Amino acid sequence: ANSSSQPGSSQSQSAQSQSTVEPESSKEESQTAATGTGMKDGKTMEGFVDAVNEIYYEVSPEKIDDAMLKDLYMVNPEDVAYVGETSLVNIQAFDILVVQAKEGKVEDVKAALEQRKQNRISEFEFYPVNGNDEHTKNALVLTSGDYAILVICDDYDSVQKVLDEYFTF
Repeated sequence: ANSSSQPGSSQSQSAQSQSTVEPESSKEESQTAATGTGMKDGKTMEGFVDAVNEIYYEVSPEKIDDAMLKDLYMVNPEDVAYVGETSLVNIQAFDILVVQAKEGKVEDVKAALEQRKQNRISEFEFYPVNGNDEHTKNALVLTSGDYAILVICDDYDSVQKVLDEYFTF
């Protein structure tokens, strides 16, 4: 800040660093691909949920609908595409939700899913049946490109393999 040329030089540096990113993103079809994150080619949100369900065939979750998305997950269904399931049984902490947010909204969705995680932790904190108090504390809230993902389960190792198969992190 001593000389007037410094602010200008830092601006030109940031302009240079931005221009090194632009050619890369113009080669790619979308911002999501350019950042190296998002869903992998040929994969779908439905496929991810189905793959997790193969691990949890004994769970009988309900499909998350628009009302549940709004009431339980604090996400406006009009702002997103999503696929998910949850257990409404009070002895089972199970949530699997993939939300594709509108551009620039993924952090808002992630914050809402973090709130759902906290709500689930509170729900099972003093009711540790089936280890649900620990499972909720270990819940995953992840983002990959425009996708926000919430997973509450009891076998995170298996689910992590499915996550890695479907998304880049």
